[in-house]
Amino acid sequence: MYKHMKYLMLIGLLLCIGASTVSAQPKQEARADKIKAYRVAVFTEILNLSSEEAQGFWPIYNEYLDKRESLQKELKMTRQIDGMNDNEVEDYIKKYFELRNKELDLEKDLTQKLRKVLPLRKIAKIPVAEREFREALVQKLQEAREKRMERRGIGNK
Repeated sequence: MYKHMKYLMLIGLLLCIGASTVSAQPKQEARADKIKAYRVAVFTEILNLSSEEAQGFWPIYNEYLDKRESLQKELKMTRQIDGMNDNEVEDYIKKYFELRNKELDLEKDLTQKLRKVLPLRKIAKIPVAEREFREALVQKLQEAREKRMERRGIGNK
């Protein structure tokens, strides 16, 4: 009997964990969708994309973002630099510059692909759109954080 209770409790615990994970995923996906929609709005405004240009631009740009994210994941450190020996630090620095070169190659490739769907003047505005998007997103996240803290009664004492 005791074994069965333990088994049932384990199943219950796993179901609770699974339910909380499942409920967290839609929140994360919803947040990611909002960020994507916000990026589309900012880029469309700054680049002044027509609907035809947007149809050509977004698949190319999203592919670029995926590849860039993949490169950035490669560079993530598994250990702190202070805990590395000199050879490991040297290897890390080499890898860092290799990945930066790959990122530059990605940007060049992006420009070449976009030349087929956008005027060069709009392509030249992409770094501005990226900066504006990042700055506006950080601002929105800070405002949301402040609102959450106000609702909890933190920070206004």
